[in-house]
Amino acid sequence: MPAKTEKKPMPVAWVKTFNGGRIFATTMGHANDFKNEGFRRMTVNACYWAMGLEKKISARDNVDLVGTYDPNPIGLNKQKKDLKPVALK
Repeated sequence: MPAKTEKKPMPVAWVKTFNGGRIFATTMGHANDFKNEGFRRMTVNACYWAMGLEKKISARDNVDLVGTYDPNPIGLNKQKKDLKPVALK
């Protein structure tokens, strides 16, 4: 999908330091966002950065999903009905 250039760009992720702590924030994070390899990589690398482990950040590390990943679709009343924790094993 092409960018909507008529709209003002908005950040989707940013970092901040506060009282010696490192903070990562994003406006993304719906379960479907984790289907995107780039989003998963950004999240993993942000965790490394927040813990002061910049040397662990890599563009090549494996961020593949483990197992089946089938999150709920976006929208009201689209959740999976009658789902029990035992079904997620």
